Amino acid sequence: MLPAVGAGARLARVADTIFTRALAQAAAAQGSSQALAYQLHVPENTLLRWMSGRAQMPLAAFRRVIELLVEHEQSGAQPQALAPAEKLDFNIGEVFARCARCGGTQFAPAVAGTALRMTSALLCGSCTFSVKHGELLNQLASQAIQHSRAMLALRKRPKAPPQPSAKVIRLGRR
Repeated sequence: MLPAVGAGARLARVADTIFTRALAQAAAAQGSSQALAYQLHVPENTLLRWMSGRAQMPLAAFRRVIELLVEHEQSGAQPQALAPAEKLDFNIGEVFARCARCGGTQFAPAVAGTALRMTSALLCGSCTFSVKHGELLNQLASQAIQHSRAMLALRKRPKAPPQPSAKVIRLGRR
C-alpha cells in the first residue's frame, strides 16, 4: 500500500495485476520509478498512476517494460524473481493467456524449481508447447486490450429502434 500525501490522508490501495507487478519489477531493476519513467518516455506522475492501477497503461508501454525486464535479466543482474507454483495461469480479468498450439490456459516452468523470470521457458500443461514468460505476458496484454475495445464498442453501439409490426397487405383478386 502506498500512503497518500496530505492532512487526513487515507491509504490508497495498489491494484495487484500483471501490469502493476511488471512495473514494480521494472522500477526496481532500473533503480527508481523516475529512471523507469525516463526509459518509458512518460512523466513520473503518469507512471505512478499506472503502478497504482489508477490508470490503464498503453500496450506499447507494457511491451517496453517487458523488454526492459528481459534486458535486465540478460545483463546478468539478479531480478526479483518469484518462485513459481507447479501450475500457473495468467489472466487479466476475464482474459486468460492461452497456448498458441492447443489453447490451454495452464503452464509450468520448463525447469522445475527455478525462479520465474521474463526469459523463463514455460510449458503448456496440455500439450507441452514452449513459450517464454515475457512473450506470454505480451500476448495476454494484447488480448486483454482487444477484449476491452470489443466490450467498449458493444456499449457504444447504438441500439436499433424497435421495428414496427409488419402488416401483410394482399393485392389482387381471390
